[in-house]
Amino acid sequence: MTWLGMTALGVVFVVGFVEILGKRFAEGGIYPHYASFRSDPMGTSAFFETLQSLVGVEVTRNIEGLDTIEGLDNKTVVLLLGLPRESLDSLRVPEDSALMKAVKAGARIVVTINPQFVPEMFRRDEQTEEQDWMERRRRIREEKLGREEKPSKQAKSENSQGREEGDAIDQKTKEDNGEAGRDELFGPIFSKQLGFRMVSSSGDERPQEGWETIIGETLSADGIPREVPRWMSQFRFETDHRDWMVAVFVDESPVVIERKYGKGSIVVASDSYFVSNECLHHDVDAGFLLWLLGGKSKVVFDETIHGSRKSGGAMILLRKYRAHGIFLGLFVVLALWAWRSSSSLVPGSDAGDSGIVALSGSVSGEATGSGLIRLLRRSIPIDGLVQQCHALWKSSLSAEPRPAALEKVGSILASHREDPKRMGPVEAYNAISAALRKR
Repeated sequence: MTWLGMTALGVVFVVGFVEILGKRFAEGGIYPHYASFRSDPMGTSAFFETLQSLVGVEVTRNIEGLDTIEGLDNKTVVLLLGLPRESLDSLRVPEDSALMKAVKAGARIVVTINPQFVPEMFRRDEQTEEQDWMERRRRIREEKLGREEKPSKQAKSENSQGREEGDAIDQKTKEDNGEAGRDELFGPIFSKQLGFRMVSSSGDERPQEGWETIIGETLSADGIPREVPRWMSQFRFETDHRDWMVAVFVDESPVVIERKYGKGSIVVASDSYFVSNECLHHDVDAGFLLWLLGGKSKVVFDETIHGSRKSGGAMILLRKYRAHGIFLGLFVVLALWAWRSSSSLVPGSDAGDSGIVALSGSVSGEATGSGLIRLLRRSIPIDGLVQQCHALWKSSLSAEPRPAALEKVGSILASHREDPKRMGPVEAYNAISAALRKR
């Protein structure tokens, strides 16, 4: 009954854990804001599921790196919804990446910024490769400085001012060279590459319902629909490239910009509230959302900017090759091993339970002589030990002893039976041995 109760308790625990975990994943609370996995007000699952319901529109999620993303063509729009504003200055997209090649061939990129009015659970940091590269450069500089000869005190006093100016120039050169090196290895920063930057508004405090927006220019021949959402973000854009077009204004300041890039196009918005579940629940600006898609039939929601990335592992291989039976077999073997280790599969005994006799049948913790003595004490009464030894001795004789010796042995056995206290087993054994040794 104990094993049955423990098994039932384990099953209840596992089922409860799976149910709680499934509910947590279903609600999406573990994902950052504006992730398409979230179904609460701060997610974008409503936008994702609505597009899935449209005929002729293929909607997918991307959890692979933007540099190696596959399946992009001129009918694709990649949505980077809710990119943290601090990550915009560190987002690098190489020119030869799969994403930029697809845009040059006719694809579309839409980036909406999360102004971070509330704390984010994920912040996009510099790539590990970039951090390692910067650390190596720092060590090389320190080693180089350590090998240089130190100038004399007189030279230091004479050239202190010139050295300070030179150090400032060298520092600026190092920073420029470091930035150029990172650009070469990891690609240029996305905002610098395209010629725009985001600045904070110095205007009045934001109205509770958001700022009013004004329609601007767009690459689309149909223009921007009149259904433009009110703006919640305090950030505006400044552009350095003439190809940028201002699609939406707030107080004559750009908040949505668009430009042609190769055969494709890029759109950047300083807010993400208009794609959230909360906004779509209260006020749907369907025309503006469709304009963002640019008439593309393949929509990709990128989740890597929120920290959701595909990683290799044994479980992925098991699912890929449908090798679930191997996992089940390993689980059964582990369960049998645990059962075998916890209890014996054969009936037990008092000696085995107390540790005197091992599972193999050998006597635990005893030498051969001690084991023989324990066996004799358990099997033969002490009063009949000498008689048992005499019977075994007679059955194993190869030659008949002298009659006098046999008579003497019989007399000793009779004395032992008549008075065991006067002639105990040891005394009788010694007397019989002495009688048999006499010639």
